Amino acid sequence: MARLGRFGFLAVGIIFHLIYIYSIFDIYFVSPIVSGMRPYGVDFPAPAKRLFLVVGMIVFRGIGTELTSDS
Repeated sequence: MARLGRFGFLAVGIIFHLIYIYSIFDIYFVSPIVSGMRPYGVDFPAPAKRLFLVVGMIVFRGIGTELTSDS
């Protein structure tokens, strides 16, 4: 680690995080689970010019534990 120095360590960290972020988007948006779907067309114009997606995952602490707790 001492051979890399500060900037080498920073470069390795940035490269690692870029690969990590790319893999997350690849897993969520290019999933082989949803393959073989037929295209679907509509006969009316789109209600908007752009589509903005907010994708998130929230983990709530304690959900499901109220059924298994002894109290």
